[in-house]
Amino acid sequence: MTIATRFSFFTIILVLFYFSSTGQVMGIVEPFANVGIKAGGSVQQLSSATVRSGPAPMIGVYVHKNLERFGVRLELQGSYMSYKTKFPASQYALYTPGMDTVKKGEFGALYLSVPLLIEYSVSRKLSVFAGPQFNYLASLTDKNGVFTQIYGEGNFIKSTDFSFAAGIELSIAKKLTFGARIIKGITDINNSIYYRTADSWTLTGMQLSVSYKIL
Repeated sequence: MTIATRFSFFTIILVLFYFSSTGQVMGIVEPFANVGIKAGGSVQQLSSATVRSGPAPMIGVYVHKNLERFGVRLELQGSYMSYKTKFPASQYALYTPGMDTVKKGEFGALYLSVPLLIEYSVSRKLSVFAGPQFNYLASLTDKNGVFTQIYGEGNFIKSTDFSFAAGIELSIAKKLTFGARIIKGITDINNSIYYRTADSWTLTGMQLSVSYKIL
């Protein structure tokens, strides 16, 4: 299954969930939940002295059910993150003779994330939320091939992990909201298959986004 197929599959699930949850009141179809799209980016830090992470652009969709002052929000996000080794990639193999001692390992990672958030409305425009987030590493690309030459194919990051997300959302227009959240990894993502990378890694970051309510 390709990356695009996976993303489309989850999007279809969210849309079907919305339409299967609508009800008719006095002949008018009213949504059981709201559906929208979002876009933004995050700055994340990998808790490793040997691998660094960069900014991650993000797009996604969401389904939101309002329950008076409380609400439940399910999201599907796709984000692209960059990783780079702190030292030349050959150092992780004890500088085996003949290997490049200058180039650093560079990677591009495509993540699919599913946060499930509980929301509380502080006022008509401001709300706070928190909840768990499941992350799936859809693909990890060795950009310059340095690590692949040394170790062959294989991800140095685990394909699944869990995080905790918490933040605020501010309504800036009728259908437009601005959100800010912190994301704290709670499971180890280190695959522990490379030299000098046996410690535990977690991702911590801050995400900023703009959401638009479609329905």
